[in-house]
Amino acid sequence: MEKSNKIIEKLLTPENTERIEKLINALPTIEHAVTLLQELDRLGALDIIFSLTCAVANLKNMLSDEMVSGAASMGNTAIELLAKIGSPEVQKVLSVIMDHSVELSQSMINAERVKGITGLMKALRDPEVQQGLGSIFAFLKVFGRYIKSAKEDQV
Repeated sequence: MEKSNKIIEKLLTPENTERIEKLINALPTIEHAVTLLQELDRLGALDIIFSLTCAVANLKNMLSDEMVSGAASMGNTAIELLAKIGSPEVQKVLSVIMDHSVELSQSMINAERVKGITGLMKALRDPEVQQGLGSIFAFLKVFGRYIKSAKEDQV
């Protein structure tokens, strides 16, 4: 009984009475927040959000101001480059890369090493590899043409 009296005494102090009143006034907001958290938990997103938050916090601690400045500069350069790209075909390629960046990075991380000529020949039979190589070779051909032109201009 004595413990209950101490709790009631603490609740009745002016500052705690004010805090309790604020909590009571905020109950609709608290209820809404809990509903959203429950929905995120049901979807399995709550753990992901927590993990991402931890990763960002760890990343922030690891990055120096110079690294952040360098990344911002690279981002600015990338935006300028993208602004110069007018070709719908190039925009489609970049869109594919951006839309599927997670899948692309996971596939590169998990890719098995091509072993020898036999492994290379097997990989070259894959229609998706053939399409990708065709696109890369077309890019390299145009790129080489402009590199050659730039070298000739310097002479």
